Amino acid sequence: MSFMGRNINLALVALLVIVVLLALGSAVLYQKVLTQRTSDYERSSSNLSQCQDALDSYRSRLDKTMSDLNASSQDISKYDTLYEQKVVELGKTQSSLKDTQGQLNTVTLQKEQFKNLYGQALLNISALQDQVSTLQDRVSSLNDDIDTLRSQLDACQNP
Repeated sequence: MSFMGRNINLALVALLVIVVLLALGSAVLYQKVLTQRTSDYERSSSNLSQCQDALDSYRSRLDKTMSDLNASSQDISKYDTLYEQKVVELGKTQSSLKDTQGQLNTVTLQKEQFKNLYGQALLNISALQDQVSTLQDRVSSLNDDIDTLRSQLDACQNP
């Protein structure tokens, strides 16, 4: 019986050693997986912080650009009003010219003055049209920036 008791004791010791080794192996593997997850979390957290900083920067740029665009729109509105006023003035002047044909010298001087005003109004119109075209290009560019920012935001929110 002592031989059998020794084999059982050796088997139990061997079984105990195997269980301890499996527990240690599991702990080491768990530690390695936990370290990897922690590293992934820190990297993702850092990436998220960078994306949030970039988003804040883009939003402030967007706000400034929208403010500039609104200011430009107000300027265009002012020029439109001025143009309408000039058109009304031109109509009145032409009516006045028909009434004063008897005073040829005065009419000739007034006509030259109004031609100059009309030319300036056309120059203003041309300049406004150029400005409108520039602003439209700018709006298109800003819309492209918004689309880019939205896609970057989506990429940040869905890593």
